[in-house]
Amino acid sequence: MSATKGVLLYSGGLDSILAAKLLLDQGIDLTGLYCILPFYPPDLDPEELESSKLAKQIGLKLEYYRCDNEYIEMVKSPPHGHGKHINPCIDCKLFFIKKAAELMNRLNADFVASGEVVGQRPMSQLKHTLKHIEKESGLKGRLLRPLSAKILEPTIPEIEGKIDRNRLLDISGRGRKRQMELADQYGIVNYSHPAGGCLFTDRFFSDRLKDLFEHQAEVTSTEIYLLTLGRHFRINDSLKFIVSRNEHESIELEKLSGIADYFIRPEFKGPSAFITGVMKKEDLNLINSIISRYGKVTETENRLTLITKDKIPEEITAEPAANDIIIDSMRL
Repeated sequence: MSATKGVLLYSGGLDSILAAKLLLDQGIDLTGLYCILPFYPPDLDPEELESSKLAKQIGLKLEYYRCDNEYIEMVKSPPHGHGKHINPCIDCKLFFIKKAAELMNRLNADFVASGEVVGQRPMSQLKHTLKHIEKESGLKGRLLRPLSAKILEPTIPEIEGKIDRNRLLDISGRGRKRQMELADQYGIVNYSHPAGGCLFTDRFFSDRLKDLFEHQAEVTSTEIYLLTLGRHFRINDSLKFIVSRNEHESIELEKLSGIADYFIRPEFKGPSAFITGVMKKEDLNLINSIISRYGKVTETENRLTLITKDKIPEEITAEPAANDIIIDSMRL
């Protein structure tokens, strides 16, 4: 049993933590694969994620994969289609499992496991969908779901005796009572509670991403991260801008200002503006007035710094605040 080696698709959620514990307790040499979605900043240290700290607490070693261009192309045109918004749940799961399969082959491991529970999610975790994902991923007989294993067909490692099927579970459905009881038994307390989580299922984020896909042929993970920051406005097909909502967002936009076509930094208490596209004088005045609407302009503090495409700073004066009707007409 000690020679058995596996890869776990790890999210940091309770189900994947419990799946890891069930396998680690059998003495299996287990490596977790954490897929970093484009919602995170490009300078993220994955070791600082709460999910990484939880993995260390249960003795699970991790490898990381940052989802970039290949993943974004899948999100744009998923073979199995989108859900209610722009969520490509089935293809997203397939993408992650295929990456785990690549790691399995690289490590010469025996199987891939996930924390999936039969019937827990309507789009990607129905019994027939789980079988379809197993087939499509190329992991026929080697894709293990420890929390629902006893209500699924035995995998090859179980048949070979490398995994003790009797120590796996038969959980199904959307309820989480058994998982929470298991967490108490294991002394696991600092886990994230399910709340829909994925931003692709969020209507506001989805609308922003659809707008980005419609107006830009190639999209980077950094540009998707920018969708999580600030208030977003589109003036026309060739001009969009982001206005920060707080100091943290101003700092984040400033860090990424090198990829903006224009950047505006107020010299008074107010938001920064991250601008992409072709900007005319009247557009600049409009953006300026929106900064004034969300900032605190005074007679003595009314200057802004405009950093142009060639990164040359130019000082400008604040415009009178825009009214909310104009603002709302452009908001994404």
